[in-house]
Amino acid sequence: MTGRHSGIADPAIADGAPAVGAVADAPVAARLRRHLRNPLNSNVYALMANTVLSSLLGVAYWAIAARLYTTAELGIGAALVSTMTFLSNLSQLNLNGTLARFLPAAGRQGTRLVGYAYGTSCLVALAISGAFLAITPFVADQFDFLHRGPLLALCFALAVAGWGVFTLQDSVLTALRGVVWVPVENALFSVLKIALLVLLAGAAPSLGIFVSWNLAVVAALIPVNVLVFRRLLPRLHARGDAGALPGRRALARFVALDYVGYLFMQAGTNALPLIVTARLGAEANGVFYVAWLLGSSAELVAYHFGTSLTVEAAADESRLATYTRQMLRRALLLFTPAVVLLCASAPLLLTLFGEHYAGAGANTLRLFAIAVLPKLVVIVFVAASRVQRRVGRIILVNAAASTLVLSLTLVTIDELGVTGVGVAYLAAQLLVAGAVLPALLRLVRGTP
Repeated sequence: MTGRHSGIADPAIADGAPAVGAVADAPVAARLRRHLRNPLNSNVYALMANTVLSSLLGVAYWAIAARLYTTAELGIGAALVSTMTFLSNLSQLNLNGTLARFLPAAGRQGTRLVGYAYGTSCLVALAISGAFLAITPFVADQFDFLHRGPLLALCFALAVAGWGVFTLQDSVLTALRGVVWVPVENALFSVLKIALLVLLAGAAPSLGIFVSWNLAVVAALIPVNVLVFRRLLPRLHARGDAGALPGRRALARFVALDYVGYLFMQAGTNALPLIVTARLGAEANGVFYVAWLLGSSAELVAYHFGTSLTVEAAADESRLATYTRQMLRRALLLFTPAVVLLCASAPLLLTLFGEHYAGAGANTLRLFAIAVLPKLVVIVFVAASRVQRRVGRIILVNAAASTLVLSLTLVTIDELGVTGVGVAYLAAQLLVAGAVLPALLRLVRGTP
């Protein structure tokens, strides 16, 4: 792959150092511009800005919801949203990873690849949400709020499909070097969501959270995809033929195997609020969801490091080891102090939602925050394996992590409540990170 696809002409520049012949004591501003022109860096910073803005606005959203809605109403709203996102994540077939891996080099086939990703995700979403709505009355009474009539059921299924496209479009923007629009899009989405939350508090208290979430999604879908199909994809077409895009059979095999690994990962992450709701009830899930939301926000930043690594290394696989070293070094420098700060401020942050949340959820938040550090190692390892198309490794890692999380959660939740879920999650991430670390070190050292 040539330098025009990677956006980087020299390995020294890729590491943020002056190019050969450059003055060593170049002005800081010039070196900063060089650093930011490297897409490996700019992708991460834009996605980090997106996560910070989204997390701050997300905290504001749930803090306002906690003041305007009762704990039970917030628990129902959180259960609806977490169920919607969980089913949507299942429906996306992990096409986020596929788009990040193959869209940067898709050339004239980029539009077809994006269209297939959107269409497939929507069809699978309608099928999965329909099956979920049909099965839940027989297996879990705690989800009776989903069965208030056919209109709510239809809206829920459409919401699952819409959230899938909303999620995939962020990966499309990143892969097409339009990542600067990701924080803009999500910030506007979050602000609109808060405004709708306040407006619906009196009119529809039991469904205000769910409705505000999805009306904001609909408002965000149209302008973003006009940008994608009218500006960014034509720019990709100008690069020429898709020499690096595999054939249909190879691509389908990659998607299928990568999705198996993704299913395991989802079982050990987004399934947790469902388990809490089923075992402890909607009110306990309200407390858990707030702590889990704050703790997993830092984990989202770690996933952005993995996405940037995948996008840039997919354009030039010969630099995978170099890029992986950069990602690990910068991520650890960022996350270590952030985790310490989050642990220290956990009770204060949760006080924004109410004293009940601070008292019951502080330790859970701390445990999820600490788990980000071993999780980072796993995320970088999975991203590197995706670039290498070693999907068997991805399946094995995610299967091990989810099996540990779920089994340990079922052991600890009855005795320790929501704190037990945090204990189980941290223990699982430490064990899996320890298992993949030797292979990751061999990669960054260039050892076969």
